[in-house]
Amino acid sequence: MAANETRENMTLLATPLCMLCKHFRQTLFPQATCDAYPNGIPPAILSWEHDHRTRFPGDNGILFEPRDEEAEQFVKRYLGS
Repeated sequence: MAANETRENMTLLATPLCMLCKHFRQTLFPQATCDAYPNGIPPAILSWEHDHRTRFPGDNGILFEPRDEEAEQFVKRYLGS
């Protein structure tokens, strides 16, 4: 694996998937919020314990959706379709 690819994988694991989502409200501090979780995104989603491309309690049916084509390609590359 090339050094660039290793750095990209480390960045992916350190970045919540939420930041690539069209529902994300662009805040992490003091608390990350989105359309699904306006009062705070659950730690299980932020930490990658749960992949929010599938349902999670309290999300009201709002799941991860890539914010743009670049985010969609990034997700496909590292997480599959």
